[in-house]
Amino acid sequence: MKGLLKRLVRPFFGWFEHRFAQVKTYLDLNEQHVLGRLGEVEQQMTELVSRVSSDTQTSAEFAATFRRSTDRLQGELHAMWGWLAGDLGDLLKRSAAGDAEADQELGKLFRELHPGAADRVVGAFEGVQLPIGPGTADFLNWAQGHTGPAAQAGVWFNPPVSAFHHDGTVVPGGVNERIVEVPFVFSALAALEPASLVLDIGATESTVSLSLASLGHDVYAADLRPYPLQHPRVRSLVGPLEEWTGPERPLDAVFCVSAIEHFGIGHYGTDAGTSDLDRVVLDRLRGFTKPGGQLLLTAPYGRWEVTDVQRVYDAEHLDALLAGWTVEERVVCVQTAPDRWERVEGDEPDWSDDRRGVVLVRARA
Repeated sequence: MKGLLKRLVRPFFGWFEHRFAQVKTYLDLNEQHVLGRLGEVEQQMTELVSRVSSDTQTSAEFAATFRRSTDRLQGELHAMWGWLAGDLGDLLKRSAAGDAEADQELGKLFRELHPGAADRVVGAFEGVQLPIGPGTADFLNWAQGHTGPAAQAGVWFNPPVSAFHHDGTVVPGGVNERIVEVPFVFSALAALEPASLVLDIGATESTVSLSLASLGHDVYAADLRPYPLQHPRVRSLVGPLEEWTGPERPLDAVFCVSAIEHFGIGHYGTDAGTSDLDRVVLDRLRGFTKPGGQLLLTAPYGRWEVTDVQRVYDAEHLDALLAGWTVEERVVCVQTAPDRWERVEGDEPDWSDDRRGVVLVRARA
């Protein structure tokens, strides 16, 4: 890839050096004009958003998507100005002289300032160019997300890896905690007898219940919303779990993938309940589970925090949450890059930098 970058960029060094002085002079003269036009666009977008009907979530989200596009454009133009006013000329000269470190710095700048540009250059070089413009890319990114049409229809399933649309191409996007959560909870399946009775908490935006049923288990798919996928072994359990009177026979296993942290918070369209509703529910479910039955639980982990969306547990609050259960395994993973999660070995990391973590727990009743 490095060699390809050199072959693509080096022929343009002379042109860049000549055009750099012209572009900088032009920008010096026209910066105020550009900023003025950006102000006009900002005002027009404000008026457009105010005119768009808010009768449906779709129209509001559509307006917000275009508003985000103009905000991003303004940010990119400001970033470009700082870049051109900086040491681009020096980097170009060093790279032309064969400085490998300058090549790397140029590649980094291009990627940071124009993440789609490198993909377009490589795509053009390889003869691949998708018919996706900036507006279409923004729309597609919104449409496939947790506020898009599928989510509004109740058929969005939170994927561990998302696709990100650029101008002219599509690349892998972010990787969320599902990449470690789902494999971990499925590791318990080997210990389950066929036709075990299991409860999947927070099931609606997940395919876990369907997978369990497809593997021959009887599943309660519990959520405040109906489970959208049909299977003869899946029963949709709709409503507050703390009000459930219990299963027809003791549960063999309880699966809780990134769900318990929301109980009692009031984020998903319900009134905020008691502050310890997470503990109340887990204790109640322990009474519904057969002796020795499994609990597979995952939750945000790091520095203790309660927001208007969720709790983030630390060791002390996790122990309180699991009181009465016998913990057999506890694994901590952290996000080390937008596209990477890694298991923590040894001591827990320093959470002072607000890094994102998840805890994976295996316990028995």
